[in-house]
Amino acid sequence: MNLEITRKMIDDFYNCFKTGYDFEYFLKKFLEDLGFTDIKVTKRSGDKGIDLIAYKNSISDLEIDPEKYIIQAKRYKNTVPVKEIREFKGTASYEKRIFITTSDFSKSGIEEAENDISRKIILINGEAILKFYMEHPEKDYIFEWNPTVSIDKVRQIINANNDSIKLKDEFKMEAIIRLISRNDIRARILPIPNEIFEKIKEYTKYKVEINNKIKELNINSTRRYFGGVTEIYRNIGYYDYTGDNKKKSFWKMDEKNNKIIIEFE
Repeated sequence: MNLEITRKMIDDFYNCFKTGYDFEYFLKKFLEDLGFTDIKVTKRSGDKGIDLIAYKNSISDLEIDPEKYIIQAKRYKNTVPVKEIREFKGTASYEKRIFITTSDFSKSGIEEAENDISRKIILINGEAILKFYMEHPEKDYIFEWNPTVSIDKVRQIINANNDSIKLKDEFKMEAIIRLISRNDIRARILPIPNEIFEKIKEYTKYKVEINNKIKELNINSTRRYFGGVTEIYRNIGYYDYTGDNKKKSFWKMDEKNNKIIIEFE
């Protein structure tokens, strides 16, 4: 397959995003397509250069704790300055790191990202994103198949993932996205996002609010899920779900009131 990416395609991709925040909301979908879960756009202040957080299983078929990734996103037209890579590497955190841009990285930036194996940064440029979607035409999200980048399609992704557009409050914008598979629904289990599980793993039950109704759910600490969710799946219309697409759930920890708030798509 011819994977030639033209300068015009990269420029068109850049022009799809009005702001850097737009690019972050697009990346929620991109990371989902790469197999990440528990995807969250960070708050606007005090994020220390971290724009998104996501988790991914290194061995998906085994019950191994997923690895945490911190992600910096830059909507740039020109090459990312090497100092941006250096500053991201210097953040006081030891999670795996990904730097994603609409543009590209200089040779010195690539060397900086790779020169310390203990703090190596994965670099993803605009061309790599475009190639990914060209290699996966079943994920027909961003192209009119000439292929030409479709601003309308990209804007639909941004709007779908920028949940503040759809809600007056900021719940979904700040929430953690947890994907629920058909197998989860069949097994009547509700997987708990890693960030939240770490805060409640000592409990056997925990209070959960869904659609303004509060229930106390049992925690399976070995498998990291809530059990006893048959009624919940029935009430939200998931009970007989037979599709292949994963469902989205949005989670937020209300530590003040010792409860978890969940909204389903």
